[in-house]
Amino acid sequence: MSVELLLLAVLCGLTLIAYMVAINAHGIPRLIFSYLIATVMLAGTVWVIIRYVNTDLEAKKAAELKRLQNEKMLAEEKMQSQEESFKQDKERMSAVTKLTSFIATGSDYATQIQNIDLQDKNEDLETLMKKAQELKKKSEVLQKSYNDCSLTDSSFASTSAIMKDAMKSLTEAAFYFNSYYYSEDSDQERQRERMLRQKANSAYNSFKKASALLTPTETKN
Repeated sequence: MSVELLLLAVLCGLTLIAYMVAINAHGIPRLIFSYLIATVMLAGTVWVIIRYVNTDLEAKKAAELKRLQNEKMLAEEKMQSQEESFKQDKERMSAVTKLTSFIATGSDYATQIQNIDLQDKNEDLETLMKKAQELKKKSEVLQKSYNDCSLTDSSFASTSAIMKDAMKSLTEAAFYFNSYYYSEDSDQERQRERMLRQKANSAYNSFKKASALLTPTETKN
């Protein structure tokens, strides 16, 4: 039993005793005085009981309000966390989509350069040179687009490093492909052909490696 309840019990006991004394009082003055004291004690007892009950109810209401506020705060934090997680997942998926597009396009350009017939008998020199110039321009545009697409998510650090090497090798391959037709002699032609094949192969392998890194594990770390 708490101290408050014990004191209330004592007060109620004293009030009962006061009424017992008043009932047993003899003479009008004593009777009036005894009932007056007993009534005052009764009023005081009732007031203390009401105050105790109200205080207890207020404490319970305050505790319940605090609990509800805490639950509301936890719910809001959970919702914010879910929204932030959804936003991050959305940004990562967007980044994966962009990277996949760059990889697909870059791999296609690298494959074209890697398998190109530099002296295709079915094409005239002007057509071959035009094809080389177009691929060089496309590769440069692709690299610029990739550079402009900044990836701030640290989970793409490994992929970004490989993509950087892949884009560099691709533009170098396209450069040697274009410059092949401006060679001064056969030795220079062979050298540039070797370089464009090597760079195109290196670019293709790097794009392939970058694609392999775009797994759910990396994108959700």
